[in-house]
Amino acid sequence: MKQSKLTPSALFLITFVSGLVLSWIHPWHFTYYMDDTVVHLTGVGILFTSLMINILAYRQFKKFITPHAPFVKPKVLLKNGVFALSRNPVYLALVLSECGLAFVFDTIWLLFSTVVLLIVLDIVIIPDEEKVLKGTFNKDYPEYKNKTRRWL
Repeated sequence: MKQSKLTPSALFLITFVSGLVLSWIHPWHFTYYMDDTVVHLTGVGILFTSLMINILAYRQFKKFITPHAPFVKPKVLLKNGVFALSRNPVYLALVLSECGLAFVFDTIWLLFSTVVLLIVLDIVIIPDEEKVLKGTFNKDYPEYKNKTRRWL
């Protein structure tokens, strides 16, 4: 099975830097359209949500002593906690982080790069991981996949 060589962290970094570069070349700010305080509080709220999702997900990994690195064969299929709401809470948190940073840094370009991050995770990264999960948990994974959405 051929897996993507692009890690989610590298993808985040690429899209984040691309958004910042676009913002530097051609500034485009939320504050052209919204109050400065609202923009920054929105960003902080989104970042806080992202942090909470990430903490809850990693607690589950630790509790069930299963690896969290991408493409590594897991020992346990996590289906409880945040994994009952999303099959990919860590990636959801990653996307929310970039979205929150778009508001904190007040640049609409980062919001566009967030969409690119989400699409590439959805099309390139997640399908490879789902193959590993299906191969490892061939009976339980399809049932979990039918009950739980990929994102939210």
